[in-house]
Amino acid sequence: MRQTPPFPLPARALTHRQRQCLTLAAEGLTSARIGTALGLSPRTVDEHLADACNLLGVRTRIQAVARLTAALSDSPTPVSTPP
Repeated sequence: MRQTPPFPLPARALTHRQRQCLTLAAEGLTSARIGTALGLSPRTVDEHLADACNLLGVRTRIQAVARLTAALSDSPTPVSTPP
């Protein structure tokens, strides 16, 4: 059994692959469809999503997607100034 961190880690603690899986899950893709898109098995996708849930301190992929979405919307967006 995996150890849950004592507190949820920020979304930037996720690996690139975990973020990819969560992004595709947010679009409603199943583990099988995510796997096809990324060249992974559905089981590997499930592992990436479970690890992401663990890092974010949530239980379900839906909660992980919500946490990632909230974290991304909270991050400041760079503002470009005209020359």
